[in-house]
Amino acid sequence: MKALVIIGMVWAGAAGAQDIVLPSGLNVTLQDVIMDAAPDVARFRFLAPAIDPAGAALSYQAVAADFQVLCDTYALPALAQAGQTVAEIVITLMDRPVVFGDITPEATQYFEPYDVTTGACIWEQF
Repeated sequence: MKALVIIGMVWAGAAGAQDIVLPSGLNVTLQDVIMDAAPDVARFRFLAPAIDPAGAALSYQAVAADFQVLCDTYALPALAQAGQTVAEIVITLMDRPVVFGDITPEATQYFEPYDVTTGACIWEQF
């Protein structure tokens, strides 16, 4: 599978350099967007240092609703603005920068996939 990492495009411009404050209170910054030609997926990966569950950080349950917000108000509009269409968006929150595809057991990462074939973010359970 060939993945194209897109950094600095329309959606990773000024908004990517800024903190995004989510309903849980979590602050995230866009690390990168990875477009997979097959199977037609856009992966929006956000740096969220506060999710580290080893300490007094935010658990998955505390940030679960944030995934839908990131898909609806950030990823889907960014793709539309860039003129890109995909079948699925995967939102990733990670407590530290992680190279896509590398095994990094010390990192905390949460993922949620969304079907966007109808033009809306519909959560898909893995």
